[in-house]
Amino acid sequence: MKIAFTGKGGSGKSTLAALFVGYLRASGHRVLAVDADVNVHLAALLGVTTTAGAALSHPDNVRRVRTHLLGDNPRVDGVEHFVATTPPGPGSNLVTLDAADPVLAGHATRLDDGTHVLHVGTYEPQDIGSGCYHGHLAILENLLSHLSLDAGDWVVCDMVAGTDAFANSLHAQFDVIVVVAEPTPESVSVARRYRELAAAAGVADLLAVVGNKVADGTDREYLTRELGGEPLTVLTTQAGLRRARQRGVPPRVQDLDDVTPLAVIAEHAGGREMPGERRDALMRTLHLRLARKGWVRAAHGDVSTQLAEV
Repeated sequence: MKIAFTGKGGSGKSTLAALFVGYLRASGHRVLAVDADVNVHLAALLGVTTTAGAALSHPDNVRRVRTHLLGDNPRVDGVEHFVATTPPGPGSNLVTLDAADPVLAGHATRLDDGTHVLHVGTYEPQDIGSGCYHGHLAILENLLSHLSLDAGDWVVCDMVAGTDAFANSLHAQFDVIVVVAEPTPESVSVARRYRELAAAAGVADLLAVVGNKVADGTDREYLTRELGGEPLTVLTTQAGLRRARQRGVPPRVQDLDDVTPLAVIAEHAGGREMPGERRDALMRTLHLRLARKGWVRAAHGDVSTQLAEV
């Protein structure tokens, strides 16, 4: 199961993602947590210290990971022609959640045998004036498309705030996308826009809106009215979480007054894995769209031949 958390900046999506990771760990699941936000908050909330050299998007790491994923796939003419939407093919290596997996062993922080944390990275001084975070996320797209999960495995991703997932293939890479919304006009407007774009992209059914920082019944009514329906679940204002953050320590599931919202999210996601045929069709469309871009042809040639049939 691959689940993403997104929403307006400051909505609490990173904190909710961290709590959900903790809930899954306590339930005995294997979990890969991926911090894909430019602010790199999820890793810190899980107690992981990040460095530029360890970031998945560091050029050396990108090459290592893509070289491993490429394997002996004859449809890709070398790692230089590995693009964001390059699909696995014959001879490709897939990433598993086994602790000994080369990608996890080489690039993730191990919290325990069943829990690992990866961080994509952020802007660095050398990126000023010439960098784009969408480019950083390309290696995450590669990782997600080359995953092989066992039953009960989870990937939990903290996404970039807002609707940036529609600038690449990430909106098609998950089974569930949780949009975290506060009871404020700015936050619900992001949730509504995310829903509009998801409908246009053919993935509206993947979305689940979760209310956060809800103080009372008026807040609940506001979310329901402005979103055109009740959220999947809501988290009320949590004094325990606030105190943990004020002390500068990672939030824990035990800091919640009630873990029911986390259980509701897990129950909603259970069994909602996207059928392989549907994901293949979505990713094929996105790959061909990217293949038609002039800059892709100039840099990588005709990458449409990376598909099984063109």
